[in-house]
Order: sequence, then C-alpha cells, then structure tokens
Amino acid sequence: MRKLDLIIPGLIGTAVVGITVAPPAMSGGEGVKLSGKGEFLATYLHLDDNGKKVIQGGEASDYWTLGGAGALDFAWRALNLQADFSAEGNLNEKSADDTYRHSYGGGIHVGWRDPELGSFGAFGTVGHVKINNVGGNDPDTIAWGVGLEGQTFFDPFTLYLQAGYLDREPRSSGGDVDALKNAGFGRAVGRYFYGDDFKLEAEASYTQGKMDPDEDNVWILGWRADAEYRLGGTPVSGFVGYTGARYDQDDDSDVLYEHRIAFGVRVYFGQESLKANDRNGVSLDLPRYLEWNGQIAGALE
Repeated sequence: MRKLDLIIPGLIGTAVVGITVAPPAMSGGEGVKLSGKGEFLATYLHLDDNGKKVIQGGEASDYWTLGGAGALDFAWRALNLQADFSAEGNLNEKSADDTYRHSYGGGIHVGWRDPELGSFGAFGTVGHVKINNVGGNDPDTIAWGVGLEGQTFFDPFTLYLQAGYLDREPRSSGGDVDALKNAGFGRAVGRYFYGDDFKLEAEASYTQGKMDPDEDNVWILGWRADAEYRLGGTPVSGFVGYTGARYDQDDDSDVLYEHRIAFGVRVYFGQESLKANDRNGVSLDLPRYLEWNGQIAGALE
C-alpha cells in the first residue's frame, strides 16, 4: 500500500473531527481567526455517449454517490491559509465494469485577502482515484495539481478565477495509465448574494491534457450551477445543484457527457452568514480533477 493511501484519509478524518468540535469562540479576538465548514451530499450521476458506444456493456451509466467534505480557514491580518478535504464513493461500485468507484483528497490554499477588495494566492492539491473492474485488478492512481487563483469582491457579487496544472503519478509508481496527465485548466466562478444568506453560484471550466497509454489528447468542458440557503440564526444551510461536463478524446473520436444532480447540507462556524463566509472565511475550492479522472479512466478510456 502506498503511503499516500494512508495519509490522505487521515487528513480528511482530522478535518472532519476538527470542524465538528471547534468552538465558534476560536474565530474571534486578536491574532489568528479560524472558521470552517463541513458538508454532506448525495449525487445522482448520469452518463450519455449520444449513441457512440463509449459506454460498453456492463459499464454503469446511472448511479448514486455519497460524499463529504470539510474546510478550515486560518486568517491573520492580510494572510490567509485554507485547507480542503473531500471524499466520494459510488453506491453501485461492485456491479459495473470500468466505472468510477471512489475518490478522496485534499488541498492547501495560501495567499493574501482583503475583505473589501478580493484575494490572490496559490494552491496545491493531491488525491486518490479508484476505478472498479468486475474482473478484479481495480486500477487506481494518485493525482495532483498546482495553480494560481484570485477573487474580486463587489457588494452582492464575487468573481473567482483559478488556473493551473494537473498530473498523475507515473505508471512505474503504480499509476493508472488511462488517467488524466500533463493537463492545463482554467475555471471562472461567479457568486451572487440575495441578502446575506441566499447564494446563487455558476461556474465554467476548460481542461486539456493527455490520457491512455498512447497519450491521446483529451478535452473537458465543464459547467455548474447551484443555490444555497442558510437558515437564519443557525450554522446550517441546504443546497442543490447541477454539474455537467463534456469529455472529448481525439484518437477514438469518443465523446462522453456527464450530468450530476446533487443536494445536501453544510454546517459553518466562525462566520455569521454566507456572504460573510465568502469575504472572510472558507471561500476557495479546488478543480474537479478527481471526478474528471473517475470518468476519463473509467467509461471514456
């Protein structure tokens, strides 16, 4: 077993415990200010190949996943550090071939932030992806990424831009040869606040890299929209959203569409509203590179 297979779940567990027990009082006063959130969600996932036979017999095109995530934000004057952790598992993993089984990972964001203006910094992330094979020998890989990111704050609106590089461990280290490698990506996220506790969010992304042993070119066009409402006077919010992606593999002219409908709950501490959290707390996130690998190394390969 590779060391990262043990380290990443350990970090996720530490984050979940920390978010559960951390008292709100830790976010106040002078010095370092701490805030965070925890999340649980259920997702229905549908894959569509438009009749191009990308999805072979025995491979799943419809299934449910369950996931959880946590994030901690440490702010000291204009310096900002945020840690992210997440995990997701397919509830139908053992009955389908070449199908996304599970993923987990984490990331660190470091940068400058002014609640009146915006933020700028860098991030790094690493995670694990596993694909289910009915015949055994389930392939898995460690994937990672680095990049730059920035936010601009307006009164009711936030613009968040992120760009970077994604890769995976080499085949000689046990990496899945079908997974995404040597890829560049860019994301644009917009958030609009109706009052302090109702948020609408939309995203568009583009990724280009390599896949498969013969290093086929692959392009990923992604989009997302969701809404979140926080119950007044409580740390609890509910959310629902739709996420989509188009995967293009040039050598085989394969095209795969991914559609996700998700809903769940989040629990916050350290910030009094969704808008305050956006400007002063956990407001950064990571590209969907683990989920992308789940389809590239799964149904698309």
